[in-house]
Amino acid sequence: MEPSWQGSRRKTSFPSPARARLTKLADDVSKSGQEKVFTRNGESYVALITAGQLDDYRRFKEAEHLSMLKALVEAAEDIEAGRVYTWDEFKPRLARLRAKAKRIAGA
Repeated sequence: MEPSWQGSRRKTSFPSPARARLTKLADDVSKSGQEKVFTRNGESYVALITAGQLDDYRRFKEAEHLSMLKALVEAAEDIEAGRVYTWDEFKPRLARLRAKAKRIAGA
């Protein structure tokens, strides 16, 4: 079955050689799971990924968004409860957090 090349809003038609090449690239990505990155002037421009990879990306972005909202709510609750620090009190905590993050990233 030949794929239907549709964007989110409109159908795009390609001349036969371009369609055949894009279909081949899509098949390669689908079979290997390895994305293809297209460049323009030496810079990454667009990527061809599987539908599963796109779903994973969307779930990751949603989880990231929810995580940030949770952190903002917690920060607001801390401020309202008076759980705040001066810069001088916070600097050592920040240094410990950074060191911990480096250890985790290095692990």
